[in-house]
Amino acid sequence: MTIVRKFARPLLATSFIYNGVVRFRSPEGGRYLTPALDAAAKARPELRALKGKERLIAQSIAGTQIAAGSLFALGRFPRLSSTLLLATGAINTYIDYRAAPTSTKEEKEARLGQGLKNASLVGAVALSSVDTAGNPSLAWRASKFGSDVRKKSSQLGDDLKKKSENVLHH
Repeated sequence: MTIVRKFARPLLATSFIYNGVVRFRSPEGGRYLTPALDAAAKARPELRALKGKERLIAQSIAGTQIAAGSLFALGRFPRLSSTLLLATGAINTYIDYRAAPTSTKEEKEARLGQGLKNASLVGAVALSSVDTAGNPSLAWRASKFGSDVRKKSSQLGDDLKKKSENVLHH
């Protein structure tokens, strides 16, 4: 792991871990999930069971954020953990934006500033989710494996053909 990754991942993760702990302790912001859950229940009938469980869902999102942030800070499963942070961060950005007061000009400016900060964090973690740390991606590895199998199969077929010709001609 490069020195930049060694310091940048924990720095980026701290905000997500902290917000996850705060939201886990007081998941009242989950009430802002109601419109999204209603829409999901209309689209997929099997999701109707989620209606009325906004608090539980908010705590689940917070727990996921704490776990993913911790793994990301430690450099464990960085692409998976950053992808989870991307999803939970986007949801929390939406909740924060909806929950922010907007009765005065200052409150509106604070809401905008907080929204932009949250969007920036989501963008940073989105970049991290595609960072391969100098290692090939899973797609490249799968393609390389398929290519190697084809090459070995072709070589094996050619060898088998030569040996069978030798046996038949002798």
